[in-house]
Amino acid sequence: MIVTPIYTEHFVLTKMTAGDGDKYFRLSNNANVMKYVTGYSLTREESDNMLKSFLEEYGMDTYLGRYLIEDRHSGELIGAAKLDRVGSAIEIGYRVMEEFWGKGVATEIATGLIRFSKNVLKARDVIAFVNVNNAASIRVLEKAGMTNTELIEDLDEVKYRFNYSPKSTPFMKKALYIFLGLVALILIAAFIMPKDYAVEREIVVNKPKAEVFEYLKSLKKQNDWSVWGRRDPNMVKTFSGTDGTVGFVSMWEGNDEVGKGEQEITKIEEGRRIDTQLRFLKPFESTSDAYMVTEGIDSASTRVRWGFTGKMPIPMNVMLPIMNMEESIGKDFQEGLTNLKGILEKQ
Repeated sequence: MIVTPIYTEHFVLTKMTAGDGDKYFRLSNNANVMKYVTGYSLTREESDNMLKSFLEEYGMDTYLGRYLIEDRHSGELIGAAKLDRVGSAIEIGYRVMEEFWGKGVATEIATGLIRFSKNVLKARDVIAFVNVNNAASIRVLEKAGMTNTELIEDLDEVKYRFNYSPKSTPFMKKALYIFLGLVALILIAAFIMPKDYAVEREIVVNKPKAEVFEYLKSLKKQNDWSVWGRRDPNMVKTFSGTDGTVGFVSMWEGNDEVGKGEQEITKIEEGRRIDTQLRFLKPFESTSDAYMVTEGIDSASTRVRWGFTGKMPIPMNVMLPIMNMEESIGKDFQEGLTNLKGILEKQ
């Protein structure tokens, strides 16, 4: 097995060899670095014996063992690290030269060891042990995503066991809070904002009221003047019932612009008003009510009012201001009425 170095953003971790005695002594000869290891700085002989015991524990054909930590670019000695197996878990550890304390080095190393243990060694669990008085290392492990899970009282040391327990990153938490805040605002707005919508347009047709009303009763003829019928020349139309009577249904299916749906005559006030129900099926399902009212101005002219009403369910009603149905639907209604006027006045 070829054991390759382990890389983090700024550092490289290389398996220790017998030729690393000088480098390891620079680390172990510092009493502050060794405070929670031996409690004192090592002599050269003690340092060499410790290094020898490390090398005897694991061979060079495994990623388990001790590593030197060096700067990826300058080669400067940064510290030492370890990967040990404890049952089914991988234990990580590190020591950093005193001059690099408080600079985020230990956090980067711990994070890199955790990532390597999970991704390469496929560890089911990643653990670390730290002296209860080593506040700096406790903070490092917490920053790296590890959680204090156990207090262990050995004969020579009281320590915590930490287990890797990934948490949401600050960015993820912030994004989640923003998302939840937006959802809350939308729901609040949905309950406050109106759910009903209504659009109405009118036009004067220079034809007698009876003639205009008789023409409007026919849903089949509506295809001749409605703007939607003209937006898809290949739209498929089917009908059910007797045109111009209650219960007659006109069904359509066309392109993405006109969608799919049906319109049913629900009520007729002879000579005055026609009520229909619009049931849209695609691109989304909704139901609205429409009406057409005729009012005689004189014997030769008629005012035609075309209206459209409905309810938008919560929370979709927050889209009403964006959809601006008064303008968009109103424009289509006015164009359709203009077409109607042109057709009737030519007859």
